[in-house]
Amino acid sequence: EDRPSLSCFTPPAFRPSSLAIIATVSPATGMSLADRDPFFGDDPDVLKTYAFDYEKIIAFRRKTLIWPEAPFFICCPWLICTAYLCEVPNVEDEVRAQHLAITKDGIRYVVDKHPTGCRLKICDEGKISKTVPFDKLTDCDNQEPAGAETICCIDRVLHETTVDTASGNRDSGGHELSLQGLVDPEGFKRDVWAMKRGDGLEGVPDSIVPVSMTRVEGKGKASSSYMANIFGGGQGGSDSEALPLLREHNQLLKQAVGYLKIIAEKSG
Repeated sequence: EDRPSLSCFTPPAFRPSSLAIIATVSPATGMSLADRDPFFGDDPDVLKTYAFDYEKIIAFRRKTLIWPEAPFFICCPWLICTAYLCEVPNVEDEVRAQHLAITKDGIRYVVDKHPTGCRLKICDEGKISKTVPFDKLTDCDNQEPAGAETICCIDRVLHETTVDTASGNRDSGGHELSLQGLVDPEGFKRDVWAMKRGDGLEGVPDSIVPVSMTRVEGKGKASSSYMANIFGGGQGGSDSEALPLLREHNQLLKQAVGYLKIIAEKSG
């Protein structure tokens, strides 16, 4: 006797296919786990991660490394061994050690521990982590690849994303962060400015944070300057950037209430 499949009595929310969909989304950020950089794990402060095009970066870096040294291979053959046994692997490890994310505090750029020099443990370079707070950020721009490297005319193929702060030294050509080879540089730039404005990241819950709030200090109490700037008691006064936003927010709420009253009158 044929019996009906038990799957037809299983509530949709508990079917295996539904569980698979739920399991592929991070509950903390709403970001697909397949798109999230596993380097950051389940760090609750990480809102979104951004991928580097490792293969493209490595291919370009290898060209700029090997071709300038090629003429010396003739008179110094041992340089070939040095290049292919140490320098090329070092470049690959350095490139793959890069990780980038947007957190609640700012832009977090990490270069993980990786081999350098002769690739012995004594030559390893330790992990470096840098965070650029949104309230200190003054500029975030992308530069498309153009032209060629001066040596061997190697075409530039990597987008460069630069991040600057008020304390940075741009006069000497330096940047707070200089990132080459992002898979989606425009998406990163768009998200950075969204966080700077306080709009949050699209599709990422709990990503709207007041950018003018200072970091938590002491026993976990935030500085009162944030509230002072909003309500005109701090240095911001009536020119505070938060005041126009609050006025606009109140105006939108009044319009929403007006629409609700009209709907209620017509439905009554």
